[in-house]
Amino acid sequence: MEDLLNNLTGVSVTEHLNTPYAEHPYFALYKAKRTGSSQEERRKRVLDARKEARYDLLSHLRNIEEENVGSEGSSSDDSMECEKERVCYRRPKKYRNFLMMSEWLVDVPEDFATSYLSVLCPVGKRTLIVSARGRTRAYTKAGIMVNQFPSQLPGGCYYSKRKGYALLDCIWSETEKTYFVLDLVVWLNQSIMECETLFRFEWAKSRILEETPDATEISKYNPYRFVPLPHYDCSPETLTRLVNEPLPFRVPLDGILFYHKESHYTHGPTPLVGWLKAYMFPEILGINQVAQVHISERPAKYISLPAHIQYGKDRQQQKQEALNRKMEVSDENNKSPKEKSKKVKDVKENQENTSDMMEVSAENKKNPKGKSKKVKDVKEKSSEMMMEVSSENSKNRKGRKKEKVKENPGNKIETMVS
Repeated sequence: MEDLLNNLTGVSVTEHLNTPYAEHPYFALYKAKRTGSSQEERRKRVLDARKEARYDLLSHLRNIEEENVGSEGSSSDDSMECEKERVCYRRPKKYRNFLMMSEWLVDVPEDFATSYLSVLCPVGKRTLIVSARGRTRAYTKAGIMVNQFPSQLPGGCYYSKRKGYALLDCIWSETEKTYFVLDLVVWLNQSIMECETLFRFEWAKSRILEETPDATEISKYNPYRFVPLPHYDCSPETLTRLVNEPLPFRVPLDGILFYHKESHYTHGPTPLVGWLKAYMFPEILGINQVAQVHISERPAKYISLPAHIQYGKDRQQQKQEALNRKMEVSDENNKSPKEKSKKVKDVKENQENTSDMMEVSAENKKNPKGKSKKVKDVKEKSSEMMMEVSSENSKNRKGRKKEKVKENPGNKIETMVS
């Protein structure tokens, strides 16, 4: 068991590389850039795969609110067989894993300043907004509906239910009661998933602000605001300004997303979308001028990059030791309580039997005839007791008869006359 646990050390739990829900590879066990993380190679394969990825998304979106769309096995028959990098182009199972997710930005490409767009993300929950047939629904990344309300989006309320439908990739802020629009997927029955990033961002900004300005304000038919997030280029000057100037929203900054300009909207994690925290800019991007507000979000034990790598090793060792302890406890708990009780009873019986045998053997050794004498004494005492009991019973019967005669003496005379 110990050999197996040692072999599993450093193995990632998730199948997705550089997932942002774990530590950054630079701040974990090793520097992924020097160990060949192949993130740049995967980016090229994903960009090449979009030429071969063709599926009829509209047939999936036309039945957006029908019950039969929920069958999870309906869309897997015609999904293309491809490599792991091409999974993001497969048709989703309704709204499960529908959103385009990011990875840690590990390998910074050479054309990063010209080929990427940056978006500041507020603290919140990633949400898919679906407005159709007079109602608006909010879904989590796992495809679970968490809210239903009216909105001024196309098809989002009773008055606009005949205007089609829309799908938006948003970040929900509970404190501001606002859905920050991160990306646009469908608008007025028109899918723009196969459009490039810059077009989708500009289209979302213009459609929301120009066609549906009421969606940006809270009202009776729009209880939550829909605000598009601004996008910027990735030049060093722009990124330095973003992490030092006031934020475009009143919510704290969660991180920065980096979108490849030529990427389409795909499903699930993709290497074409990077993710960084603001305090990671000096180590990853070489931008040393970062506001103190963002620097204060670094881990408490963070001193330098080598020290943080050692900190990651120590944490990994602690996790492994905790896993070993859990394995030992689970092995003990797997034993059934019946077996434990049986074993306890057997042990007690064996102890009692052995003690009795020891006493008997000790008595036999001292006086081998003592056992027979004791048995005879017991028999004699029992016979005497039986005789005494029988004599007492006979006396009681005679006494009862005499008492009856004394109470009614005429009974004796009547019997003699008869």
